[in-house]
Amino acid sequence: MKLFVYFDIIYKRRFFVVNNDWLNKASRNLLDKSQEKINFVKAREEWIYIGLEDNEDADFNCELCDHKDIRYEYTIQNKLNGNEMIVGSSCINKFIDHLEANKEKLLDDEGYAVDHSRLETDKKEYWKKILFSKLDELFISSDFQKSITETIKQKGKLTINQAKTMRFFYSKLNKMEQQAFRKCVSIRLVKKAHKEQYELLDRSDKVFIDMLLSSDQRKRLL
Repeated sequence: MKLFVYFDIIYKRRFFVVNNDWLNKASRNLLDKSQEKINFVKAREEWIYIGLEDNEDADFNCELCDHKDIRYEYTIQNKLNGNEMIVGSSCINKFIDHLEANKEKLLDDEGYAVDHSRLETDKKEYWKKILFSKLDELFISSDFQKSITETIKQKGKLTINQAKTMRFFYSKLNKMEQQAFRKCVSIRLVKKAHKEQYELLDRSDKVFIDMLLSSDQRKRLL
């Protein structure tokens, strides 16, 4: 019991140090771009949430906490002077936590509160936007392709036979577009016939379909 309490105290101390380090950096960087130059609490009120962009090369640093090579770039904007800051996914979550701990909310440019679930939703919508754009550009040459595109947009799930027809389309996408495909498209594996479709795949199609299967689905197909 004493050992547990000891480790709990050590953990809390380390958490406090890490959180305090983040707060010091965030305060310094935010105040630098705010109208308010002294009070971090007041300066926070000047900032609103704009949205998300994905940086495939991960070569940009978080402007709020100085974390290097961030992948997801969330933009916040100062509504008084127009300054913008690019913030990483971990940092924007900490920023929201800090606001909520002080009974405040990060608002978007329409006045809606932004929480953790909103960030995840924006991330999903961002990937959908990338994929749907390529589908509308490259996968509409026949009624069959149009029906597959519509199924992806509405449900995000395809049967194995439907999905395998997209292997050539997938090969024409760049890395970021391929990642969007993998994040937005999954396999519908419910009926016995769907499992039989997998057994009839050739080697190349099977490799492609395996990429879209969940770990649970792979176990069920063994």
